[in-house]
Amino acid sequence: MAEDRLGDKIMMLNWEKEIKIIDPDISFRYNGGWLKTIEKLDKTVKNGYSLVGDFVKSGDFEEEYSDGLYLDCNKEGKKRKSQQDYRLFRIKDGKLRLLDLIIDGQGNWACEFWDTIEEEING
Repeated sequence: MAEDRLGDKIMMLNWEKEIKIIDPDISFRYNGGWLKTIEKLDKTVKNGYSLVGDFVKSGDFEEEYSDGLYLDCNKEGKKRKSQQDYRLFRIKDGKLRLLDLIIDGQGNWACEFWDTIEEEING
């Protein structure tokens, strides 16, 4: 495991393979999806924009990831009416850990992660 220029630990991992270990039944990115870091909360909004961070590359390839919180959105099901599943992860000391998940998130789905994110950020 290496460190980036800020001293954060970074690790190489294949996001698709790691998620399939945690959830073998996932249809990874069947209808799209994304991965982003979570740096802080903005509670002035009640949707996904309340989870402040940067989008990062993920998929069936090796990529470097720093320690921190990550939110994965995976779209499954029919293209017209896809189901959006959200998984909150923590990468720390070379380990990926699932913290929370929402299956078929609707409306204010992001608010359901707020408590977990605050605990992890303020730790």
